Amino acid sequence: MTGQPRTPRPAWAGVRGISFDLGGTLVRPETQPTTGLVAELLGISLSEARALMEQKAKRHKISPADLAGELAAAFHRPDLVGQLTYVLERARHRAGEPDVYDDVRPALAALRAQGLVLFAMTNSLGSSIPEQTPAAFQDLTQVLYSAETGTVKPERAAFAAVEDTSGLRPQELLHVGNSLRADVDGAAAAGFHTAWLNRSGADIATPPGTVCLHTLTTLPVLLSAGPTPAATRTSEAY
Repeated sequence: MTGQPRTPRPAWAGVRGISFDLGGTLVRPETQPTTGLVAELLGISLSEARALMEQKAKRHKISPADLAGELAAAFHRPDLVGQLTYVLERARHRAGEPDVYDDVRPALAALRAQGLVLFAMTNSLGSSIPEQTPAAFQDLTQVLYSAETGTVKPERAAFAAVEDTSGLRPQELLHVGNSLRADVDGAAAAGFHTAWLNRSGADIATPPGTVCLHTLTTLPVLLSAGPTPAATRTSEAY
């Protein structure tokens, strides 16, 4: 059509499945994240709290009350068990009823209609895994939580969990996320195709070989041809 720019299409001809990050990609982040609230209660920095959670809390399932007890005991603050439990219970409730971005449902529905298998993978606290997959994710084949796989992004094993679940090879998978370290670097090292979702339009250089998106609406357009049969698969950019 005249008057409309032609959208450049990346070398995704062989893509048959897509994995998405959750927080900041499919789900709107909280104004003050759970880890930040925990850090505030324990009197530690956000970076310290994140490192603490990645060591254990994001690698195994645990109830909010039990995690609160473990954290309170580790910092010798039994008086904080109640407040920590409240914060962690709220996080679990939000995970069960996620506030997804407006472009999520239509994008996922369009991609699934194109024959792509869709997953989500997230570095989630073991206390925040909902009992049932939220209705907002009905077009996803599965949500992979780090507390269930035992590994966190950007570790190679986190992306291997997607390969194992999907039965697809790394070159047949595209990972979409908003973190350059956890999502883009991790997925690229695993051999996945990568797309960085820069919703804020931040003026940051996109890593080589990675497609920068500002909205998920673009994905169905870029993948509109659908998965390419193995016999005719090509790595040519288009």
